[in-house]
Amino acid sequence: MLRLAWRNVWRNARRSSINVAAMGFGLAAIMFGQSMMKSLQYQLVEKATGSFTGHVRIQRSDVDEPKFPDKYLADPEPAAKIMDSDPRVLAWGRRLHLTGLISSPKMSLGALICGVEPAREPRITEMSKYIVEGRYLRDGEKGIVMGKKIAARLDVRLGEKVVLMAQAADGSMGAEMFRVVGISETGSESFDGQMVWIPLKSMQDLLGRPGQANQLAAKLKDLNQADAVAADFNAKLGPGNVRAMTWKSIDKEIIGIQAFQDGLLTIVLTVVFAIVALGILNTQLMSLFERVREFGVLMAIGARPRWLVRLLLIESALLGLVGMILGVVVGALMIDHFGRYGLNLPVGDAFKYFLPFPSVIFLRPAWGAHVFACATVFVVTILATLPPALRAGRLKPAEALRHV
Repeated sequence: MLRLAWRNVWRNARRSSINVAAMGFGLAAIMFGQSMMKSLQYQLVEKATGSFTGHVRIQRSDVDEPKFPDKYLADPEPAAKIMDSDPRVLAWGRRLHLTGLISSPKMSLGALICGVEPAREPRITEMSKYIVEGRYLRDGEKGIVMGKKIAARLDVRLGEKVVLMAQAADGSMGAEMFRVVGISETGSESFDGQMVWIPLKSMQDLLGRPGQANQLAAKLKDLNQADAVAADFNAKLGPGNVRAMTWKSIDKEIIGIQAFQDGLLTIVLTVVFAIVALGILNTQLMSLFERVREFGVLMAIGARPRWLVRLLLIESALLGLVGMILGVVVGALMIDHFGRYGLNLPVGDAFKYFLPFPSVIFLRPAWGAHVFACATVFVVTILATLPPALRAGRLKPAEALRHV
């Protein structure tokens, strides 16, 4: 039966080739869309966590906005020991983030002042790689790194001085003078126009909070372990308002974007699967009408209706299998090509206000989603064949033999 089904498939080579090509290129398009969407989501998470958030943070849980904690860890050392002893943590560092005022002789602006450990922070985030003038921070100095846009608004240049002001621990307004040692350019309005970085020790002196921090951020060896690592950290921290949080609890807008993109992809895939099913159904109905007399002869010489149904299903399965192989080969080649050379998309403009994001997406295979797409196309092919196959099984030999 398998040999007969294969011969039947290629009796009309043009129709079968068109059918296989439609399934193959449809599946390749599905794989490409899945890869593009998943790659975009992956790079979005990598940029968000690698520019600011980190993979896991330990901070106060009783804050209004987890992304910008406004309450302090009076003694961050127990949390620091937990992070330092975990082999899954690649790098970690203490931070003090606070909104304040930055002033130059020309004007004053509000800014997010980020106090970081200069020796640790470059291993957690990529901000040191965006320096276009000067250098990154060093321990023990009153240096400041700022974005190109905020520097232009303040009309300050490399080597010039600015004054930072923020509310100190005693309620007074702390003020310190810092020299511009580096200017960065990320392409993001928020990072280039609203954020500055200074050494953590200088930030603690400015606020009158020696040894304190409002967060400890960690970069993990494997981002997928974030939930497990945070759970282990919380078990070691015990009850209280100092908790470990993953990037998912901090960058909630990214989770929303991912949910929207996944929903959109589901709608597109449903439409594509429906088109594939209609194509298969049309092909099999045409084949049925052309072969009614043939089926009548087969039934007249002893073929049972069940045998005819099985034959048509096997023919459809062979078409689906060949189309699936073609689709996987073409889709994998497309993903490999754009994984090597990148795909230019204007997504950087969509995200640049919030974070540094490139306009080139490097595709990566999402084999879990691809396998699901292949299996769905194959199942849809079989299901679309059922109506004409069942109709063939209900043919009466005498009527079928009279069909012209």
